[in-house]
Amino acid sequence: MKTYRYEQAKFNVSVIATGMFCLVLCIVSALSIMGVADLLPAPIAVLVLIVASYQVWNTFVAIANPQDVIIDEDSITFGAFGRRDRFAFADIKSFNVREVGGNARIYVRVNGGGLLRGRYWLQTLYMSDGEELFQWMEDFEYRVEPDSLKARARRSSEIAAVGDKGALPNKTDKRRKR
Repeated sequence: MKTYRYEQAKFNVSVIATGMFCLVLCIVSALSIMGVADLLPAPIAVLVLIVASYQVWNTFVAIANPQDVIIDEDSITFGAFGRRDRFAFADIKSFNVREVGGNARIYVRVNGGGLLRGRYWLQTLYMSDGEELFQWMEDFEYRVEPDSLKARARRSSEIAAVGDKGALPNKTDKRRKR
């Protein structure tokens, strides 16, 4: 079993503080809409309430930014705030990884994702052994989704890399040193 953990200080700022700030925005927006407080104009308060509510939901309910990723011999688990979403490998029908900013941040959808579970942002740059986690995610996606465009591109690049290693130098290549 391997546990990958988000650095606590970064998690506190990036996830918890952001979630709490959005919770305060929800309260301020709701009070402004009801006319109890005159902090925001009602149309802006509605927009702020929608956006902030979505962030609060993702942070505290859907656990879209997990603190822990646990991989064992038969499952993967995402968790934070005492809640764990466990997916047995045998039950995973789709697994999609979208890289954002190289391998520093990835968006993972398990079995299509949903409102309560299956959608996760992983800050691999700030997780213990983040590069290893990123590579595991990529490899697992390749195994689960072998016919995806990404998998086909990976196979093509692997074939090209093997082909390049065994290729003879091109005699017409002017860049070749003599």
